[in-house]
Amino acid sequence: MADTNPPGSLLVGDGVYMKGTMNVPGIASVDGKLEGQLTADVIVIQANGSVDGKTTANHIKVAGTLTDTAVASKTLVVESSGMVSGAVTYAEMEIKKGGSIQGGIYKIGSDIPVKASPVAPPPVAPSSPPAPSPTAEPEAAADDTNPET
Repeated sequence: MADTNPPGSLLVGDGVYMKGTMNVPGIASVDGKLEGQLTADVIVIQANGSVDGKTTANHIKVAGTLTDTAVASKTLVVESSGMVSGAVTYAEMEIKKGGSIQGGIYKIGSDIPVKASPVAPPPVAPSSPPAPSPTAEPEAAADDTNPET
């Protein structure tokens, strides 16, 4: 049988289910289902593939589904059939028409989530000492008008 994968690569074929922690020095191509932690130089999730877990790579291309946490330190490409949900961190991103991302989206080098709007919070009035409560009664001095005391 001829070896079609370059050394250091992982292929999760259609119908294959894998669970665990995988460290791939080259390309990880997922056409089946993978759960767990996946770290690689390049991750390609095919149209039938799904990855659920912490995913870290220089380049991530999604045509299937990617859920949980993803970090693309260089590029993230979401194909027209791709669906990404969870916390996504990227340096450069491309979403093709039909592709979708849901969740927290963060650009490397930015402290602000991309999805956050730049709306300022309403102004807060300066605080002043609390006013006495209208229901609070001052401590009363002894009342000499009460015949029972």
